[in-house]
Amino acid sequence: MLSLNKKFQKIKNDKGPSPVIFLILLSFLLLLLTGCLFSPLAKGSVEGYVYKETIDGNFPLEGALVSITGSVNTALTDSEGCFWIDEVSIGNRTLTITKEGYISCSIPDIIIEEGETTLINDGEPIIIHTSDGGKTLLDIGIIYYDQGDYNTAITNFQQLITDFSDSEYADDAQYYIAWSYYNLASYEQAILEFEKIKNNYPNSEFIDDSQYYIAYCNEKKLYYYVKALLQYYNFLDNYPDSEFADDAQLGIGDCCYAMKQYVSAIEGYQKVIDNYPQSPLLALAQYSIGQSYRKMAKYDKAIDAFEKVIDNYPDSDYSAPAQYYIAYSYYKYQNYNQSILEFQETINKYPNSTWLNDQERLIAPCAQYYIGWCYEKLEQWSLAIIAYQKVIDNYPDSTWSDGSSIAEYAQSRIDWIDENHPSS
Repeated sequence: MLSLNKKFQKIKNDKGPSPVIFLILLSFLLLLLTGCLFSPLAKGSVEGYVYKETIDGNFPLEGALVSITGSVNTALTDSEGCFWIDEVSIGNRTLTITKEGYISCSIPDIIIEEGETTLINDGEPIIIHTSDGGKTLLDIGIIYYDQGDYNTAITNFQQLITDFSDSEYADDAQYYIAWSYYNLASYEQAILEFEKIKNNYPNSEFIDDSQYYIAYCNEKKLYYYVKALLQYYNFLDNYPDSEFADDAQLGIGDCCYAMKQYVSAIEGYQKVIDNYPQSPLLALAQYSIGQSYRKMAKYDKAIDAFEKVIDNYPDSDYSAPAQYYIAYSYYKYQNYNQSILEFQETINKYPNSTWLNDQERLIAPCAQYYIGWCYEKLEQWSLAIIAYQKVIDNYPDSTWSDGSSIAEYAQSRIDWIDENHPSS
C-alpha cells in the first residue's frame, strides 16, 4: 500500500507546475510593460511647446493646462507656449492639453525614462485648434487659396472636414477642395470632390453649383461631350431655377457644336435667348448661332444671325467679330464687292477690337488683308496692292491665329501681283 501511495504521489507531481505560477508570471509581465513595476522613486520629466493656429499663422498659446498620466503634477503654458512637468513615473504615458475655447489634444505613447527629460514632439510646437466649428481652419484655407497655394489650402480644408465633420462650414471646405483641384488642373479629381457635395451634404447651398461644374469640367476640360451633354440635361431637370440654368443651356449648345451637330446646337443656343431673357449670355448665344450657320455653309442665315448680334447687343464683345464674319460670309458667298464694304466697316467701327480667344490680336489687320484678297478675286490688282500695303504699313506686327505674320502674307501677295500682273 505504501508503494502504491508513493506511485500515485509521483504521478500527481508529473502534472507540471501549478497554474498559479503562470498567473504570477503574466502579472509580472503586465506590470513590466505598463511601467508599474518600477519603483515609485524612478521618475523623469517632460517638456514641450503648445501653439494655437490662427488665420495669421501659428503662435504660442499661454495658459493651456498640460497633464500626463503617471504624475499628479500639471503645468500651465507660459507666454512662449512652453511647459515642463517633473516627477513623472517612468513608462508609457499619455499627455493631455486642455484650454477653454480650444479642442483638447491627447498625445499617447510618450516614453518616460528615469532621470531624463522627454522633449515632446521632438521640440516642435504642438498645434491645437479653436473649438469654433472649424471657422479658423476655413479662414486659413481661404487665405492659402487666394494666394494660389492650393495644396496647403486643401490640407486645411480637409482637416476641417476631419476634425469638424458636422460643422456648418464643412460643405464650404468641400467646395473649396473641389475648386482647388480644378485650379491645379486635376479635373478628374475636381469632379470627384464636387460629387461629394451632393453625396455628403444634401442640404448644402452648393449642390447645384457643384453639379453644374461637374458637367462643365467634362465639357470644357476633359472634352467628354456626350457625358457633359447628358449632365447638362439632368441639371436642368433637377435645378431649373438655378442661377446656372442659362449656363447649362448654353453648355448643351456648345456640346452639340463641338460634336458638329449644328442644327441641335442652334436649337440649344436659341433656348438661351428664349428662356432666359435676362441672361448675360444672350450675345454669346446669338453669336454662336451665327457660327453654327457658318459651319453649315448657310451664309445667308449666318449673316442674319451676326447682324442680330450687332443690332441687339451693340456694346458686347461679340459685335466686332460678328461684323468681321458678316464680311467673311459675303466673301464665302463670292459677293466680293459687298465683302469689301463689310470688311471696311469692321476696320472703321472696331479699329481696336481683339479676337475673343486672343486679346493680343487685333481683328482689323485680318479684315484689311481680306480686302486685298477680295480685290484679287475681282482682278483689281492695283487696288489689291494698295490694300495689302496698308497691312504692312498699319499692322506690321499683326499675326494670324497660328502666329504667322499677316504683313508677310501681304508682302508675298504684292510680290506675286507684281510678277504676274505688272502695272502697264
